[in-house]
Amino acid sequence: MAETPVTPVVTPRRTRLVRAAGLRAMQQAIVEAAFATDTLDDLRARCVIVPTHAAGASLRRTVEDVRLSERAPATTLPMIVTRAELYSVLHERIGGEPSRLSDFEREALLRRAARQTAAGGIVPPFRLRPGLIVEILRFYDELRRRHRTVEAFDRLLTETLGAGADDDRGAERLLRQTTFLAATYRAYEAAVARSDGIDEHALRRMLLEREAPRPIAHIVVATGDDGSGPGGLWPADFDLLTRLPGLRQVDVIATDGELAAGLHERLMERLPGIEEVRAGGGLGPAPILLAPEGPGAPFHFTARDREEELVETARMLKGRGTDPGRFAIVFQRPLPYLYLARHVFPAARIGYEASDALPLAAEPFAAALDAVLACMVSDYTRGSLIDLLRLPQFAFAGSGRRLSAGAVAALNGLLAEAKYLGDRAQLARVREHPRAKEPALGALDAALRVAEELEAVREGGRASAQLDALLAFLRRYDRTPPPSASWRERHLRARAAVLAALEGLRDAHARYDDEPIDAAELSAAVRRWIEGQTFAPRTGEGGIHLVDSAAARFGTYDELRIVGLIERDWPARSGRNIFYPGHLLTQLGWPAEPAELAAARAGFTDLLHLPSRRISVSAPSLEDDALVAPSTFAEELETSGLRVERPPAPPRARISVHDALATDPVAPIVEGDAAEWLALRRGPDEGDPARFRGSAGPQPAGTFAVSHLEQYLACPFKYFAAFVLKLDEEREAEAGMSPAERGQFLHDLLMEFFKRWQASGRGAVTADIAEEALAEFRALAEERLPSLSALDRALEEARLLGSAAVAGLAERLFAFEIERDVPVVERLLEHRLEGEYTFEAGERRRAIRIRAQADRIDLLADGTLRIIDYKLGRAPRMSRALQLPIYGVCATQHLEGHGGRSWRVAEAGYVAFGEPDVFRALAARGDIDAALATGQARLLDAVEGIERGEFPPRPDDPYLCTYCAYAAVCRKDYVGDE
Repeated sequence: MAETPVTPVVTPRRTRLVRAAGLRAMQQAIVEAAFATDTLDDLRARCVIVPTHAAGASLRRTVEDVRLSERAPATTLPMIVTRAELYSVLHERIGGEPSRLSDFEREALLRRAARQTAAGGIVPPFRLRPGLIVEILRFYDELRRRHRTVEAFDRLLTETLGAGADDDRGAERLLRQTTFLAATYRAYEAAVARSDGIDEHALRRMLLEREAPRPIAHIVVATGDDGSGPGGLWPADFDLLTRLPGLRQVDVIATDGELAAGLHERLMERLPGIEEVRAGGGLGPAPILLAPEGPGAPFHFTARDREEELVETARMLKGRGTDPGRFAIVFQRPLPYLYLARHVFPAARIGYEASDALPLAAEPFAAALDAVLACMVSDYTRGSLIDLLRLPQFAFAGSGRRLSAGAVAALNGLLAEAKYLGDRAQLARVREHPRAKEPALGALDAALRVAEELEAVREGGRASAQLDALLAFLRRYDRTPPPSASWRERHLRARAAVLAALEGLRDAHARYDDEPIDAAELSAAVRRWIEGQTFAPRTGEGGIHLVDSAAARFGTYDELRIVGLIERDWPARSGRNIFYPGHLLTQLGWPAEPAELAAARAGFTDLLHLPSRRISVSAPSLEDDALVAPSTFAEELETSGLRVERPPAPPRARISVHDALATDPVAPIVEGDAAEWLALRRGPDEGDPARFRGSAGPQPAGTFAVSHLEQYLACPFKYFAAFVLKLDEEREAEAGMSPAERGQFLHDLLMEFFKRWQASGRGAVTADIAEEALAEFRALAEERLPSLSALDRALEEARLLGSAAVAGLAERLFAFEIERDVPVVERLLEHRLEGEYTFEAGERRRAIRIRAQADRIDLLADGTLRIIDYKLGRAPRMSRALQLPIYGVCATQHLEGHGGRSWRVAEAGYVAFGEPDVFRALAARGDIDAALATGQARLLDAVEGIERGEFPPRPDDPYLCTYCAYAAVCRKDYVGDE
């Protein structure tokens, strides 16, 4: 886009550096500069630059308070803007034409420029991804804001890196990167010039060439520079302030601490000839530093985690009766404090307000969009599809209705049964599954519609069409909350912000780069844009202030509580450049890291002197369950010069419903159903106290499966949930056969092998015929393996038959057989033991109906039995093993008279293929009778406990609770926390 050159206009101006002793003096200086004259025209031609929106909100409140205290007449405030907003104001003052390119459009232009550069033969040493495109654009902006042209960047780094590129692979890679970036930036600048819009850098040139009809005449700079932290002005901005037509006065206001940390030197360089003046007023009365009591105690308070920091602050406020409106909690990062404040302060009945914007990605509607993208990119896997169908934000049942939880659960079970792992065509074939029925079929129809509509997003011929399809999907299935819902307004605002971001991305692609985008790349681009957006939810008015460190500098408070004083927060971690090391960046004008640290430390020291009465600091000791160290800034507390008070810790006051109910004596402060439930829990166990301890009352006698009884011994409640309540277990998606299916396949294979082996008249597998047995087993396996999927077939073949390096399961089993010297007369395979059997334990003797199936019972030539149970993994703990001893007792009774003789158990054990030693014996040969007696006692205990209805959550090993499928319905209120 060509512009007619205009002769630059130079306006005489006054540039002042106003030095303030501290933040309170800085605020007063800002107010004085902002209202140097009260005429409406002057106020409308004046801007105050602050680092963030939240800082602007704090400054507006402070200005209003000061003007009110001075009894000044009501008047219009000057414009309070961030750096980005300043450019918008200046652009509007020169007519607003041509329009500004949006961030979406700039990224689309750069993406196309990078792709064309790579296609032209200048290939980057990295793969172009959406996130990397953003970093390339950010690096370009920083270069230009530091007064570096593309030509200067290319020349400087090419000269520096070219000398060592022949011998240094790292330098050679950086040189190729520089060549690619420079070519991409030139192509991008050419594309901007051809477009019908301008970016920030073209706007800066235009502002120097045009004089606005209504220029900004006075700018008050109340933020630092790029070396002071986010939100500061860059070298190019300061250059603009020195030459902007119509600008007559520039006031830079900063504290002595900031200036001493390096800002003064940089201002002298960027604003030569600046006049220095001293702001009126000094530090004012210093606040008192509150610290923990006790000799040698630190100067800051320590809490368990960030939530506990807020809870202790609320407890302090309640106990002291502090005016909430004059109290502020200061953090470096808004999250997670703003989320935690939502329940901590309302629970304590303390009002609060915050002006910090939250990430849009954290809003439920944005999370719902993320679920849509995850489902699409994963090719509609079971987990991602079920997660999407369950979302309350979408109405997949039609007529604005959600799918029922039962229908989605039924579909989940059907997909697991069908071994569905993804793919739209496979999803359609699930309809043919023999167990496909309502309500799963209704949910399946909805899933098929979802997959069909998302295919237009995956396979659209143009990027804008893909995004249009995504927008249509979100609008079609959006479930608007009812007018009475408390979260309706927030949902609608978040929805509008998400849709606006998608529309902006669509329009940018339609205008500048409409090539189709791969589904994964499209998803990454959308996610990155949503993550980069912020959202300012309404937090009410009145109460304590929650502000970040940048906004706190512009507020007036009686008391501050600085929270989160740990290394990762204080100082704030600035975004590191991913393209070049520090020594090369310094040559391009980047500030050195020590300068950033000095500025952050000075800002922290200024905050310590901000309140008029009290200051306190706290740090969490845990972050994500990991220990964290306090920031080195804690050292500033001791040397701050503030008077320290260490008041005794007040009694632990109850400030919330949780405190009232969790601390003895319990305070009955709840109402309605909650009060009734509390009375029930606190009252005596009238009549039958056992019902509160897992008792379900007498159960009818019946037939007991031995594996179920073993489950009862592992945990009575798990037995109750599975076999009395008959609750379904949540099944995980399996890429192949589940462990149970693999075990069944092995059982069937071994049964068929020994059935054929026995039918051929052969008994034990001995060393002489082991090779023959292996050959027959291999032939049988190769006969059965083709029935499996390709993935399962390869895995099972390796597991069963082994390799030259690892013995297969068959070889290990036959090695166990060879070690046995008593001939086998007969093998009973998958033998059913069902009927009434008699069990004895001490004085107890009773007949119980049992249902069992023994994997294998070997009848040996000496009249003894060998009981074998196959385990694909490891053998169970013998202390709770029940199957082997009960199979043995039942087998001796069941086989009485078989072959004209009585039989007794001589050996029992697990052939456990997951153990180093494949055979794990129940007991030594001489101890087998004692093991059978112990097993009978355990069985009688289990049966009698079930019949009494005793089902407490009492796991044999508390570790079982960590992967129990019934944790959601288990009280666990008297189970250890291992």
